[in-house]
Amino acid sequence: MADSGCPVSKSELSALLKEQRQLKATETRLKSMIDKINNHLNQLLVEELQLKSRELDHQYPSSSAGPAMKTSIKTESLVPSDEINQQELNLNIQHTKLMKSLEESEEDE
Repeated sequence: MADSGCPVSKSELSALLKEQRQLKATETRLKSMIDKINNHLNQLLVEELQLKSRELDHQYPSSSAGPAMKTSIKTESLVPSDEINQQELNLNIQHTKLMKSLEESEEDE
């Protein structure tokens, strides 16, 4: 191996490569978690828009009562609109696993 001006021992290089692999794996897991969270948020936004649309349909029925009556959906079985924006994401499980993984990787060094 040619000297590039910065002497690095094999063990230091090995440790750096190991850390780089661990960081890449952590990055991949975090990106996956972000994608899942974004998908869930999008689903909740769609549900919220559907509920608001149905609520407006009930408040302002259309002039052509025939087809509108047949396609209306009972909204009582769904989540009330005042509860829609009370969403909480529980990331403690993933966070705990990630932290344990990071702690284990630090112990390996």
